[in-house]
Amino acid sequence: MSKQLTTKTKTSGRLVVIGVVLAIAVALIVAVLVGGDPPVDDTSSSVVAQNQPVQVAGAALERLPDEGVDPAVGMAAPALAGASFDGSPVSITPGDGQPYMLVFLAHWCPHCNAEVPRLIEWRESGLVPADLNVIGVSTGVASDRPNYPPSQWVVDKGWPWSVLADSANMDAAAAYGLSGYPFFTIVGADGNVKVRMAGEVGAEALNEIVANALAS
Repeated sequence: MSKQLTTKTKTSGRLVVIGVVLAIAVALIVAVLVGGDPPVDDTSSSVVAQNQPVQVAGAALERLPDEGVDPAVGMAAPALAGASFDGSPVSITPGDGQPYMLVFLAHWCPHCNAEVPRLIEWRESGLVPADLNVIGVSTGVASDRPNYPPSQWVVDKGWPWSVLADSANMDAAAAYGLSGYPFFTIVGADGNVKVRMAGEVGAEALNEIVANALAS
């Protein structure tokens, strides 16, 4: 009888020891989880969106006619408040004392693909006026067309300036009267439209156009 009691006592003792060991192990695991590396803050990572909301303030410009006098020249350019692909704020505020050149681009447009290297060449030539705020506007986004997504396209092309991602409804393009790609609008420091043009422009011609526009 005493041997059975002794055996039971030993067994109980082993179970107690095992229980204690398991409790310690669990406590260590919890301590590691609580006191280890901090969790990754997912809110700090940027979310890329090919279209962003755009707020337009001011009257929209008429569509640039195919020929003849541009009715928008001399008019106040509308202000745009939006964001780049990663959500970084991008604003165009005509009349804030600095001139702007907006370049509306579509990732699938062959003329845009030909024009971007010329614009980069123009920048690298050192002929871009120091106070000219050049901003690209990515618009006309189409997931079934070449070079999608535009967020990667601008990186691959080496676009060196800020980019505003237009809304899915192309609110920015409509506000500036876009008629084709690429589409340029030069706004003076006074906030008024100086010139608009659509299509490819060489670096030398662009330099002359910008100089004349900003002198007017």
